[in-house]
Amino acid sequence: MAEGSTLRIDNFPLDDFLTILLQYEKDVRTGFLPRQTFLKEAKLESLWQGENLETPVKLSIYLLDELETLSDILETFIIVSTSSEASRAIIPLSKRLRDYLVAQKESVLFRIDPRYGLVTGSAVEPVDPTIKWDKPGIYTALYLTSDPTSPSIAVMEYVSEENLKRFIEIFEKYNGISPKKNTFWTSALNKLTGRSSSKEKTKKINYKLLKTLIHFLQKERGMSATVSLIYKNIEPEDVPNLLIDKSYVVTAKSGSDRFFGTLADLI
Repeated sequence: MAEGSTLRIDNFPLDDFLTILLQYEKDVRTGFLPRQTFLKEAKLESLWQGENLETPVKLSIYLLDELETLSDILETFIIVSTSSEASRAIIPLSKRLRDYLVAQKESVLFRIDPRYGLVTGSAVEPVDPTIKWDKPGIYTALYLTSDPTSPSIAVMEYVSEENLKRFIEIFEKYNGISPKKNTFWTSALNKLTGRSSSKEKTKKINYKLLKTLIHFLQKERGMSATVSLIYKNIEPEDVPNLLIDKSYVVTAKSGSDRFFGTLADLI
């Protein structure tokens, strides 16, 4: 359980939210939405008919922030999550999302899992050849950084020696650059000397980035799409004219402020 006041908006129709967001952008003072400084996490959900899929699958796109305590870097990342039958279809979708973000002047690198590769939970293209079947859920992770030494990107030290060449090949295939190591001592030294990137520490999720993801999902023809939002440290006076129907809103002085506990919950 998390301390502090939490406001959650769950499963609100996406088209309605986009209309409200456009109103908010015209005049933030009226409180049509909470200020984006309170926004902690966001989730888009839809049915999606991917390549070579006989029926639509449920697709979730998460927008998250996480502070890496050792380096003191605030990492902003996007998770694209679906079910195992879309193990192959999620690859071109995730590549299109990366290209779309880059076109919006965002720096993006894929996290390559030390065992699964690009698609965590999938046996489609694993780093570890002993992985032979998919988990029920799968996901890809895109981090908003251009730095391959970023804590969640630099995971070579977790790759076994016999799989290292394969990891490097997959990393270079999807990121276009070579992987780097980020050791304990490097992170600690950067933190002590103040050499950690201030740009990375101050990057946070915001409505502009959320709107980019919404437009991408619309471009991909997501069906029956909804948005869920978690705001933190917010009080009633911070949302004087909230346009979202109260049946979609939950407030609490304390409560869960995450969509899931760990990424392992998605597989």
